[in-house]
Amino acid sequence: MSSVSISPRNYQIGVCFICQLCMYCGINLSFDNCNCNKDIKPIKNNHSKVVYFRNLIYKPEQVHEKTKNTLLHSNQTYGYKLDMKLPHNFTLCSACNSQINRDVKAAEKEQKNIIVISLSPTDDTSFQQLQIEFRLRLSIKKNKQLFPSIIISFTLEDPNFVNFRNKLEMYICEQVGLIYQNEYNLAYKSSTESGAGTLLDNEDAFSEFIKDYQTMILGNKKVMVIVTLKELSKKHSHQNEVSEQEESNDELENRTHFHQKTKSLPKKRAKNHIPKESNLDENEMLVGSYVIKLNDNLWAKEIVNKNADLDIPPNHALFSMMHSVKVTRKSSLSDEFTQISRSLSLTSDHSLLSQISDYNLPKKVALNMKDFIGGLDKEFGDDKFTCYLPIFEEQEIRVSHLITLSDSEYILMDVTIIGRRQTLRNEAKKYE
Repeated sequence: MSSVSISPRNYQIGVCFICQLCMYCGINLSFDNCNCNKDIKPIKNNHSKVVYFRNLIYKPEQVHEKTKNTLLHSNQTYGYKLDMKLPHNFTLCSACNSQINRDVKAAEKEQKNIIVISLSPTDDTSFQQLQIEFRLRLSIKKNKQLFPSIIISFTLEDPNFVNFRNKLEMYICEQVGLIYQNEYNLAYKSSTESGAGTLLDNEDAFSEFIKDYQTMILGNKKVMVIVTLKELSKKHSHQNEVSEQEESNDELENRTHFHQKTKSLPKKRAKNHIPKESNLDENEMLVGSYVIKLNDNLWAKEIVNKNADLDIPPNHALFSMMHSVKVTRKSSLSDEFTQISRSLSLTSDHSLLSQISDYNLPKKVALNMKDFIGGLDKEFGDDKFTCYLPIFEEQEIRVSHLITLSDSEYILMDVTIIGRRQTLRNEAKKYE
């Protein structure tokens, strides 16, 4: 509208109440006139297509405050002299109607994001306590790596920089772990703004932030708070690596010093598990000779029984233990085993028993299969084991063989009862 004075007039229903635009011909009647009949209310069928309109029913107790103020201003500007405390029918052009709708929405958004100011009923002074609801996008940068933004929302009573920072710090710790105030910087900007933003590090900067925050919210912009973590963690990790390296260097120096010290001392070779003969006393040498003779005799016996040879030791716990140590006397053993096996092959069982007794073996005298089975029948019941004697003799099974026979071999010889198989093995072990 022009700054030139406008002559007062009566409002006509065919004219826009706010801008005086004719709803029929589209002429602005603020300073001009037309021949249209403007006393007729425009409807869908009688107005031209030049101007779009809206019929408005004004009710002062229901209309939005922003719309009410706009209509009051137009009533005063054009001198309508209408009593705005009463209901009226108005017509608005499409442009003015759209502008009113935008003003109403902006006012509602401003009212929604406005700072709540509450006065204490017991306080007679002008002190005002502020309550602000913050809705922010929190973005965290760590070692040039940007974390995904998170949306946070919280309310502060009488906010200041300290309690605002402490509140933000809770959300930061949830994302990156425990962190202290001297380990990060804060900055803020709108989501559409480029650059690093404005540093937020004291009360003065926080006061500016509050003003900018309100402006950005009213402009329907998102507010971002940027947290940049200092590279303290990297330095600390480097220091830790340096300290660990120093510790490893110290340890290496200690080891080097120890090795040098030990080299200067007379060399003492570690003793073998089997002591040298020169270090043995008379009793130890006697025990050793007995052990060697018993071991060789047992091996020779198993060779005669075809349960072992010079390369494969008998299936006995003693020889399993021996296999964990490298055998160094194979040649001497071979000669001794050859001699013993030849003498055993030429002698009877009686000569074998006498040779074993010469080595002082603490074992029972071996029996033939018939005596062995007869003894079992006397101990465990008549005919429980005698029935197996023919098949044992047919298969040339000796008492010593009963220990190493498998379950399948026993079953082939009709020894199907598990308990009897185990009894045969246990009793035969007594004559090993």
